Amino acid sequence: MKISTQQITLTSLFIALCVIVPFLFHLLGLGAMFLPMFVPILLAGFFINFPTAILVGLLGPLASALATGMPPLFPTGVSMIAEGTVAAGVASFLFQSKKFSLWLSLPLAIVVERITRVIVIYLIFPLFGLPAREWSIIEITFTLPGIALQLFLIPLVLFMLWKSKVIKRKLWWKIS
Repeated sequence: MKISTQQITLTSLFIALCVIVPFLFHLLGLGAMFLPMFVPILLAGFFINFPTAILVGLLGPLASALATGMPPLFPTGVSMIAEGTVAAGVASFLFQSKKFSLWLSLPLAIVVERITRVIVIYLIFPLFGLPAREWSIIEITFTLPGIALQLFLIPLVLFMLWKSKVIKRKLWWKIS
């Protein structure tokens, strides 16, 4: 499979945003509640083809953990790598490969990403002596503002870019 220069550039941009956006949120004291890492990860799913979008979900949290210490690599970073890979992959697969609408692809990607979070919590957190059940309930309720932000901000960014013709709305992501 050939990967275009545009796909490589966008992948690099979104990985960089996975470091910068959470850092800025944490500087403002907004932190984990708003899920800042997942805004660029989900956006990548709408810009980058399926296999390459998965790289953003995988490498974005890892790059952020190594560059800034946020998230801590274990256990949160491992969880976010799994979540990010699933979120970017599902968004890209549904929106680009299956041609689902933004309004269906985005909520489904968010739901599958949150389910992945709960599964990973149940698998990893007990290894660190943390109560999985309580953490999973806290995670779902604590991150509701972040989910709302994603549902508002991602369509807004996409529509602004489509309207300004910075990107074409249909078929621009196909590899020639």
